[in-house]
Amino acid sequence: MPSPHIRLFSSDLDGTLLGQPESCWRFAAAWAALPVRRRPILVYNTSRTVANTLPLVLTRGLPEPDFIIGSVGTEFHDGLHDSADDFRRQFGEGWNLEEVRHLVGLMPGVTEQPPECQHPYKSSWYWTRARRDEVADLAWRLRATGIQAHVEYSCRYFLDVVPVRAGKGRALNWLCRRLHIALCDVLVAGDSANDSSMFLLDDVNGIVVGNALPELLSEVSSLQMFVAQGIMADGVVEGLRYFGVLDAPEQVALDPSLDV
Repeated sequence: MPSPHIRLFSSDLDGTLLGQPESCWRFAAAWAALPVRRRPILVYNTSRTVANTLPLVLTRGLPEPDFIIGSVGTEFHDGLHDSADDFRRQFGEGWNLEEVRHLVGLMPGVTEQPPECQHPYKSSWYWTRARRDEVADLAWRLRATGIQAHVEYSCRYFLDVVPVRAGKGRALNWLCRRLHIALCDVLVAGDSANDSSMFLLDDVNGIVVGNALPELLSEVSSLQMFVAQGIMADGVVEGLRYFGVLDAPEQVALDPSLDV
């Protein structure tokens, strides 16, 4: 059964809310129409940097979020309070960016992403069609050298190495603890493997959009998640209706006396 009270909604951007301008506008209109008292806290949880996300919200007509979790759970933006320092403080122990870059660079077939994709607590690479055992081997190599890191591989192309306390799910959990929101009152949405850590949080509710990649579906197949028929933002709207955040579309009652 859908959760009766969603207090916070955390959504990925690319491939989830973004990708089809028309469906993005439909989501924005539906969200804006929500009475303020019924509107959950809105969090964009994205691989993009915070600096890249802020203007994107304006240019794509997205609703203004209450919080942004950026760079695969290594950046945090709070429009009301400066909480970024508190957020970053948890990442220092066991993290060595230069050693991470050295070890990842030794893996065959990897290419470092441009400087604008990098972050002091995120090392990002391209790695085409890496096998699961290769990704697991990289994670083992990092642990063997004492680096406390979390390895994210998605879309069979994007590789991100972040501190072990980072990642979309861990960052969202940090925010919910800070806001005193139980995970059973949280709804998440996504389309790829780097969103899976949000869905795997205990008791969280989830929307898997209709265009989700098999890599995400395989991660959450054992969970009670809503799998939308609609793709991208249309799938998000469908899920928001399922969980009672948005009202179902009004049904037009037909007069039985009419010949139709």
